[in-house]
Amino acid sequence: MPEKRSTRFGKWLLKVMVSYAVFIAAGLLLSRIPAGRIGLSEEMFLNLRMFLMLFGPVYLTLIIKILLIFAAAAKRQEQDAAEKSRGILFAVTALLLFANLSNAQTASDLAAGHVQGKGLRSLEKSKRYSLKGKRFLNVFLPACLYLLALELLTLIACIVIFAPLSQAASNAFILTIALTALPLLLVPLILSLISGYQGDKAEREGKRAQEKQAALQSDVLVLETDPVRRKRYLRLPKLLALLIDPGVLLLSMIVLFFTKNYPDMPAISLLRQLFMALSAGALFAWLPLLLYWANCSGTSKVQRIYLTQNRLYYTGYSGSMEERVEFTFTLTRLESCRVGKRSIRIRGQFTRNTQDAYGSHQKDLLFKTLWVPRTFPEEQERSLLQFLQNQAASNAV
Repeated sequence: MPEKRSTRFGKWLLKVMVSYAVFIAAGLLLSRIPAGRIGLSEEMFLNLRMFLMLFGPVYLTLIIKILLIFAAAAKRQEQDAAEKSRGILFAVTALLLFANLSNAQTASDLAAGHVQGKGLRSLEKSKRYSLKGKRFLNVFLPACLYLLALELLTLIACIVIFAPLSQAASNAFILTIALTALPLLLVPLILSLISGYQGDKAEREGKRAQEKQAALQSDVLVLETDPVRRKRYLRLPKLLALLIDPGVLLLSMIVLFFTKNYPDMPAISLLRQLFMALSAGALFAWLPLLLYWANCSGTSKVQRIYLTQNRLYYTGYSGSMEERVEFTFTLTRLESCRVGKRSIRIRGQFTRNTQDAYGSHQKDLLFKTLWVPRTFPEEQERSLLQFLQNQAASNAV
């Protein structure tokens, strides 16, 4: 092993010496060309030759490295640089956040630091899961890093040779370096977050499957959402948010546009006021309708009911990773039950258990109305309604 290392070091040293010899010879040859012939002063031309002799081999090495990266990617022989670089990028991100928060002076700065700290912890936890886009990052990260080094060297060369740089040239260099450095930092972090989210989601689904299997083995009836009924259930909020509300807004704008030249006619004036009210209502209603659609989609997807002989457990969760909150409502006394077209309203006395990243919490004697989306299979829904009828009958006695 020591012999191999010494051999590699000898080859590397020989390459460095040959490269510098070539560029020093090129610099000496360039000195025979008059500086005025290429439009440079003697001082500028001397600085150019010195920079070529000192940093020419580095330039050549960086360009060759970039070409070798793409050649290895074409042969599917790229090195695994993504996983090794992910920790370094997290460290750089942490340093940038620390530098940003070191000047925190207001409550909003502290709140921003809290949110950023949670995001950084989510990134760190995402290292437990397989990184998405690994083949892309194995090429992107080293190539982008070498390109950034080339840009910085070019900037230094231009500052030394052509100082002072013009404002346009300085802005162009700053923009180019920023457009290289930002993707170098952000793209791997975004892919890490996606990897963490998808890996955490798959891990959570595996735990839910284990919980279901354990419940079935204990003769507990498990009610889960049926995809077909869920699709029908989401049709109305989806149409409201994406079709009906934007359609009303568009129709109102069209009517107002074509009636703008007839404001003095009483009927047209009344019509315009009506459609102005409709357009304002549609504009302000779009966000609540979008939130309603998101709430229906999330609740109907994660809800699950466990039915024993005398207990109903309504479970679900919200959020993911660091922000996930799991909840369980246990029905202890049923007050009333109403079956609607889209949901089943269960009002009664519950105990609530929640679990998040900070531990478990329990609240007893909670009077609450559960709005349970009707997305369970029909047979399971009949079992749920039968259970509720039995509970109502037992409470009436």
